[in-house]
Amino acid sequence: MCSAALLAAPADELSGQETSGSTWAAIGGGALGLYSGAVLGSIGSWVPCNQVYGSVECVRTATIAGGVMGAASGAVIGAIDSETLGDAAVGAGVGFGAGIVAGAVMRPFLQRFGWDDVAAVGIMGGAIGASPVGAAIGFGAGTLVGVVLWQLVPSFELTDAVAFSLGGLALGGVTGWVYRAFEVESGQPVTPSTAIPIGFTITF
Repeated sequence: MCSAALLAAPADELSGQETSGSTWAAIGGGALGLYSGAVLGSIGSWVPCNQVYGSVECVRTATIAGGVMGAASGAVIGAIDSETLGDAAVGAGVGFGAGIVAGAVMRPFLQRFGWDDVAAVGIMGGAIGASPVGAAIGFGAGTLVGVVLWQLVPSFELTDAVAFSLGGLALGGVTGWVYRAFEVESGQPVTPSTAIPIGFTITF
């Protein structure tokens, strides 16, 4: 007599085995989150801070706030789920490369736009690429609100609409880091694994 039993491991247990983090991953995640969050905070503060007294301090505060939130979130992600951190690192690399290409293309058409500016565009692209979903959602929402207010409110200028777009991008990007940190800490995988190993037990 022969019987076969199918043994399947739970998907959440499997994902936990495959995506466990480490101390080094936590350090790397903190560094990546610090870089991404700080740059995003700086981007979001450009327009509004230039319209207030003490603009330098305003930008510095936004940069520090974004960096702290990004660093803390990145460290948590790296300590728990190195795969998610790896995805963020790949996104940062892609964003940096895309930024370098975009900056190089713009350089011949812009006055006083040097290679240092090209590098700056690459740095910004990397920061956005590390948290692309949140940045995209925030940018879209900020742009939508800014354009609507620009059309409906006479005192609302185009620069204010741009500020909403950049602010939304920054807020969305940093929020993306925080959201992923809460997600991995709660034990819910960001990308649930669908692979289920199957074993056969044969009894004669």
